[in-house]
Amino acid sequence: LIAYLPSFFSAEECRKICALADVEKQHIGNICRGLSADIRKSEVSYVFPTEHSRWVFDKLEHILLDLNSDYKFDLNGFHEGFQVAEYTAPGGHYSWHNDIGTGQFSTRKLSMSVQLSDVGDYEGGELQFADSTQPAPKEIGSLIVFPSFLTHRVKPVTTGTRKSMVSWVSGPAFK
Repeated sequence: LIAYLPSFFSAEECRKICALADVEKQHIGNICRGLSADIRKSEVSYVFPTEHSRWVFDKLEHILLDLNSDYKFDLNGFHEGFQVAEYTAPGGHYSWHNDIGTGQFSTRKLSMSVQLSDVGDYEGGELQFADSTQPAPKEIGSLIVFPSFLTHRVKPVTTGTRKSMVSWVSGPAFK
């Protein structure tokens, strides 16, 4: 159910993605008003398709169409842009959750995460899935794709800063 693609983005492309996020306003990472730091402690920036960021969406779209030949989900695109999250020590994290929910989150089908930090930039911060004992790869540029209903978390960062890009591909509601 989980696809791992090492080195999907180069280190230079990861730096460019971080630069795109740097020009956007950072927000406290939350999914709804009042989300406590017990559940998530991070800062996020949102990037939507523009002439400067279109290349990221184009590259992701190509691989997602290929991967979806296995998932066979009815997809209709990136409606939320992408989010660059920074989890900073001590304790930046995101507790167990899934990416599908109610309202605007009800149409998420595929979730993806790209490691933007070099493996030596931080300790801790592993992306884990509830049904797996193995954490996701931490190498810069690694792409992880999974159904949005899978439960996952980012463990607390113990030193440094972990940066990742996340996005979701939507489609008609599951029936």
